[in-house]
Amino acid sequence: MWRLLLTGILTFGLHAQPEADSVLAQIKNHMVETLARQPNYTCLETVERSRRDGSTRKFRLQDTLRIEVALVDGKEMFAWPGSKQFEDRDFRELIPTGTFGTGDFALHARSVFGGNSPVYQPQGEQKLDGRPAVQYDFRVARQRSGYQIRTRDAEAVIGYHGSFYVDPQSFDLMRLEVVGDDLPSQLKLKAIWDRMDYAHLRIGDGDFLLPDSSEIVVIDLNGEESRNRVRFSACHQYAGRSTLSFEDPDPAAGTPAPVSKAELELPANLDLMLSLVDEIDTDKAAIGDPVRAQLTGDLKWKGHLLAPKGATASGRISRVERHPNFTLLGVIFSELESATFHARLDLSFDRVAGVDTLKPGRDWLMNTPPLDHEGLVPLKAGRVRVLRGTLMVWRT
Repeated sequence: MWRLLLTGILTFGLHAQPEADSVLAQIKNHMVETLARQPNYTCLETVERSRRDGSTRKFRLQDTLRIEVALVDGKEMFAWPGSKQFEDRDFRELIPTGTFGTGDFALHARSVFGGNSPVYQPQGEQKLDGRPAVQYDFRVARQRSGYQIRTRDAEAVIGYHGSFYVDPQSFDLMRLEVVGDDLPSQLKLKAIWDRMDYAHLRIGDGDFLLPDSSEIVVIDLNGEESRNRVRFSACHQYAGRSTLSFEDPDPAAGTPAPVSKAELELPANLDLMLSLVDEIDTDKAAIGDPVRAQLTGDLKWKGHLLAPKGATASGRISRVERHPNFTLLGVIFSELESATFHARLDLSFDRVAGVDTLKPGRDWLMNTPPLDHEGLVPLKAGRVRVLRGTLMVWRT
């Protein structure tokens, strides 16, 4: 399976093009000011990833991904929901498999309206989903572009063209469309395009124009299409909180004092029997969703108590691959803690009990190889509920 990693990079041309269209000048000035007003903010990004081959007309849902995305000082950052903080690292370390794109959150719009690289062509008034709009087409040559495409085997900067639609009264952006041009042969792609819709959202005491949804489609040389449908929700101002959450804070609640915990390093070859705290419903579950489980008994080593019964292991769902004849669930646990200690986990998965899995020896094929420390559970096709209390055995 091929996969795409898409990075939109803001670049500015060396020479400003003459601004002959006064309306265009007003639109660009308005959008530059609007984008500059955006606070540092964060949203929950939900991505439905689907595929279809050249012989079918209907897309088939592969999986769903949930990730926290933030715009901080003009830079996009990513983290799993429930993480302690955003980490300044390549997003490919978070999402090494499947199709995923960046740039929709802010970078494409800033490049189109804030840079000098695009050449514009007015298209007049149009109707966009029944609403009046003013359309402009634009084109950016590869030599002036910062639009970088990365696949599993290659990467290249490409040119692109597209359209944007603005409200004729307010000049607010309604939709932005970007289409890749002259894709180099080493990318092994036939086409790529991206559509972003914008809406006004309330963040704190302000009203801001932000991306609301997007759709990315990539077609390879064999005619196989990958489609990502993206929704942004639970947007709020980013304040560098220690834990990422999507619930409104309780103003009446005071800030609890941090609790000092002993850092524990677990020895190798210990068996951990974990009982799921939260049900996993494969119809609702998404990559990135937090997962919790508890130790079913005291964890001991050479007669010494390392972790008490009830200590909580936390992690995330790492895959929910939907195939015609089975569903493949993946889970990674990364931390174990109680009121008094904390330990990082690097586990190997052994087995699961209490859920109907595929019989041993049955042939099932993954879309991508297993991730480090990932436990894979092959389930029957269709909806499966992995219930609270399901037992999983892991080894350090």
